[in-house]
Amino acid sequence: MASKADKIKDVLNRYRSISTDIFGASVITMDGFMVASVTLSEIDEGLVGGITAALLGVGERIAKEMMNSKMTQVFVKSEKGYIICNNISDETVLVSLVNAEAKLGLIFLEIRRVLPELTNLI
Repeated sequence: MASKADKIKDVLNRYRSISTDIFGASVITMDGFMVASVTLSEIDEGLVGGITAALLGVGERIAKEMMNSKMTQVFVKSEKGYIICNNISDETVLVSLVNAEAKLGLIFLEIRRVLPELTNLI
């Protein structure tokens, strides 16, 4: 029987295979611990987890203080692509690493499709 992490990894592999523009996908706790990940080998998963935790902390604070709301997504754009973090639950997020050439509307559509599946596994 497959473990929870293996089932999550299977979902992430299917999500990543939808578009060649998605070069990494991870489920990370709000504390920065990696639950499951499918990324390129040259990406340091520990670094992704730690930086994501810092990013989420800032995002949560901004949403709470400025919008009096809960954060649902944090989005960072760089010259080489995007880092998109979406809440799965109060304790976990989906982190998507996406090429700069990606059609973001399609990526966001796929994120909306995969989130319920991940929610059921968490």
